[in-house]
Amino acid sequence: MEIPTRTDRELDLGEKGCGQLVMEIMLAMRPLSAGQTLLVTAYDAAAHLDIAAWCRMTGNTLLTTLPDEQGHQFLLRKG
Repeated sequence: MEIPTRTDRELDLGEKGCGQLVMEIMLAMRPLSAGQTLLVTAYDAAAHLDIAAWCRMTGNTLLTTLPDEQGHQFLLRKG
């Protein structure tokens, strides 16, 4: 699978966890078309688990996790 070098939208969720985190991702994904990407930055320690589970339940794809200096970035593709 090819990882895009450009994202269609970015979302910085800071320290938000579980419920708030997935709600904001859902709202950010709504206006995107199938195949478009969302780059999420989230510092919560469990964000990788919450995002992966949300993607499985909603038919979206977690393309990759990119560690950065302050947290983690997650590249999602709308299903």
